[in-house]
Amino acid sequence: MDTYALLRLGHVVGAILLGGGLLAVFISELRAYRTDDVRAFAEAAWYTATFYDGLVVPGALLLGVSGLLLKLELGLGWFEEPWLAAMWGLFLFEVVEGNTVTRVQFRRALRRSRAALPTGDLTPEVRAETRSLLGQITHFLDLPLFLVIVWCGVVRPGSWSEVITAVVVALVAAALLTAVVPRLARRDRSATAAR
Repeated sequence: MDTYALLRLGHVVGAILLGGGLLAVFISELRAYRTDDVRAFAEAAWYTATFYDGLVVPGALLLGVSGLLLKLELGLGWFEEPWLAAMWGLFLFEVVEGNTVTRVQFRRALRRSRAALPTGDLTPEVRAETRSLLGQITHFLDLPLFLVIVWCGVVRPGSWSEVITAVVVALVAAALLTAVVPRLARRDRSATAAR
């Protein structure tokens, strides 16, 4: 296998790990939103941390390194192609956001949920401390922006207007998810508690 094929394989594997990890984090966070049981909440927080550190971070590292080496191997510039500039720009944004806001939020959720385990009570205060609005926004932004990154690599749009449209669609999707998912989860918790 030549260098280019190996780099492409590494890039695909990195994308699979990153995308799978983001989806797993989304599902474990959904579980945390939907429960009033402190044990289930703590377990969901543990899964979020495990998936993030075990899949998202290694996937991002592999994707970033293989992407940089592919760019160098193919002699591509940084800004000549809108799809390539959008891919690495959005990727860098996601890496910075993921290792600041997202990491702080899921680590806080893990600490607070573990501290609440001995009491056996998931209070609204504990839940509120683990779910900041900024953390929710960035959490629900991860998957839509990842899809834009993949779209850029597969479709390779040739104009900035296509890229900007895709990013706007991702931002709208993230805003809808941020507004709807917690509300639906609260309604689901209320319906479960009423039974």
